[in-house]
Amino acid sequence: MYKIKDIILTGFAFFAMLFGAGNLIFPPMLGYETNYSWNITIMAFIVTAVGLPLLGILSVSIAGNGLDDFAKKVSPLFSKIFAIILILAIGPMLAIPRTGATAYEITFLYKGIDNEIYKHVYLILYFIITYIFSVKPTKVIDRVGKILTPVLLLVLTFIIIKGVFFSEFNIMQIAYKSPFKKGFLEGYQTMDTLASIAYATIILKSIRMGRNLTNKQEFSFLLKSSIIAVLLLAIVYGAFAYIGAGMHTILNIETKTELLVKMTIYLLGEHGFILLAVCVAGACLTTAIGLVATVGDYFSNLTGISYTKIVTFTTILSYILSILGVEGIIKISVPILVLIYPVTMSLILLNIFRKFIRNDYAYKGTVIFTGIVGLIESLLILGIDSDILRTIIEKIPLSEYGLTFIVPGIVGFLLFYVIFKNKNQER
Repeated sequence: MYKIKDIILTGFAFFAMLFGAGNLIFPPMLGYETNYSWNITIMAFIVTAVGLPLLGILSVSIAGNGLDDFAKKVSPLFSKIFAIILILAIGPMLAIPRTGATAYEITFLYKGIDNEIYKHVYLILYFIITYIFSVKPTKVIDRVGKILTPVLLLVLTFIIIKGVFFSEFNIMQIAYKSPFKKGFLEGYQTMDTLASIAYATIILKSIRMGRNLTNKQEFSFLLKSSIIAVLLLAIVYGAFAYIGAGMHTILNIETKTELLVKMTIYLLGEHGFILLAVCVAGACLTTAIGLVATVGDYFSNLTGISYTKIVTFTTILSYILSILGVEGIIKISVPILVLIYPVTMSLILLNIFRKFIRNDYAYKGTVIFTGIVGLIESLLILGIDSDILRTIIEKIPLSEYGLTFIVPGIVGFLLFYVIFKNKNQER
């Protein structure tokens, strides 16, 4: 059995795992851009940036053996391809480069130090450190993380208290068009849903360690601790969105990182900003090291190539992409995430309700239809415009909320379930 203390501590651990320092740049900007509609926007953001990652962990626990079994009901080949795409997304293609770019920009760029030489020197040193600790893991980086994370949370607490309770600013009474869709799609950028699927095995092992729990008790433990993490993340994201909305009448900014820096200086002064910059840089570094190690482990087991070679390639590629900067990486990530998120969300829901689904072809139908929707939306974002494609997307119910995948997913599920009802595959 387990104690309430265990649930609370695990809940805080989930919070720390899902709360990446890089995620801090999104909520303030959502508030800044949507003004009076900030509350609707951040609610939608919390759905995809908090709710879906936790559902992802729960779905993996139901599905079985982590990432390898997550999409197996569609087909073993698809499951492998899906896993590779997911690892690349949270690895060298998107997430790892963004940690370096975020650390650099918060530390230097918006303090007036905009120099290409400094940028390259900083990023090279950042990824050399990442490489060293990824190749030869030690407890040093864990200890640094354990010091910096509480300090970062303390700084965030000061920002929230000062911004919410002790600052006078007016939120512009301007409603934003499609605030729910804005927040829902922005939540993709945290990539926490993808990461939660990859990390679920680690989380489940930590719950099982030293405890003799039944499946029902394990799920109950996971659910209760997850609720704690959800509440903490919702408070941080909601408060930062509210403060960001208030900053619109005070600051004139252009990018997400710039807003976080100037907002912190406005509320806590230069010393507060320096402390935030150090903590964010350290937290980004620990995240990068963990992700590089994850990529190395996965692809070395998959391909037989040595762990060191994969870590070396991953680090070099991440450095090259980090040069693009936070906004540049986000531009690249949008079409990729819009393509894979509908399929990911569908698989999460299917796995959660898998005990009621007796036909594996329903999985195939759902993935095909949601995959087509994701592909069309991705092509439109890339500028491959077509009146026919745009009309198709606009006619799909719930598209105005960013939930375009839901109805096609249901249609694909029912269609394949009926067509292949004589080929039921019992679990």
